[in-house]
Amino acid sequence: MGRSQETFFKKQREKNRERKKKEKLEKKENRRASSTGGSEIDWESAPENKTMTQKEMDQKAQNRQQTKD
Repeated sequence: MGRSQETFFKKQREKNRERKKKEKLEKKENRRASSTGGSEIDWESAPENKTMTQKEMDQKAQNRQQTKD
């Protein structure tokens, strides 16, 4: 008789584990669905990087021009 009770409790634990796992997945999906993807960055108002050399700035401008094309 002790065996059947152990089996019963084992099955209950497995059911609880599966239920919790399912609830956790649902919460995760809900958070992902309601997420806006973070705050939008306004690059126009961002401070200018004054540490770049003129050569680096020219390279950066050239890279931007190439990616626009």
